[in-house]
Amino acid sequence: MDIGLAFSYAFRDPQWVKKALIAVVMLIIPIIGWLILYGYVLAIARRVTLGIEPSLPEWDDFGAFLSLGFRGIVVGVVWSIPALIFSVCQSIVGALPTGRENDALSAVAVVAVCLGCLSLLVSAAINYLLPLPLTRLAMTNRVASAFAFGEIFRELQRVPTDLLIVFVLSLVLGFLAIFGILLCIVGILATLLYAFFVQGHLWGQLRRRLSAGDVSAAVAVT
Repeated sequence: MDIGLAFSYAFRDPQWVKKALIAVVMLIIPIIGWLILYGYVLAIARRVTLGIEPSLPEWDDFGAFLSLGFRGIVVGVVWSIPALIFSVCQSIVGALPTGRENDALSAVAVVAVCLGCLSLLVSAAINYLLPLPLTRLAMTNRVASAFAFGEIFRELQRVPTDLLIVFVLSLVLGFLAIFGILLCIVGILATLLYAFFVQGHLWGQLRRRLSAGDVSAAVAVT
């Protein structure tokens, strides 16, 4: 994977300033704007997969970005249900009355900690895997393709290292976005937006690698 390109490609677009400013406006608009921006990031992944330059899409169809972003969120939420179940169980166990028995208190605490660890591990595993269903959605425009579990796990076996690279870089981008807090509002917007753009390109590179020699994996809806 070309990590350097993922961090620099946006600036190669002659209109990157205009496109970035529109993206900033989407960041400022709650919910609807965020969904549109998420759809825009998935559109970046699709363009990178297909080798379309410049990789930053034109802001010419907000409705399509909104629809794609909404479906992307649905996919993410459904895939995250196992981690959510462990998290809810942890909350329930943590709220159980223990009376004054130290043994009972200790047992509840141990179970709560174990459930919390399981929730964290499952969440990490899902985030590691999530680029696969999301890019399938981006390429096919169909939610069902993001839940083709057999195909997704076969894809996982083909690119485990690339997925790990994307996962680690996603953590780095998360820290980058947090760093923006130190730079106040402008910094938050800039670092968040940059993180989104980089992540979109990484997802596209991952899907392009999977699509090499597999035409069906790289066909987008026209």
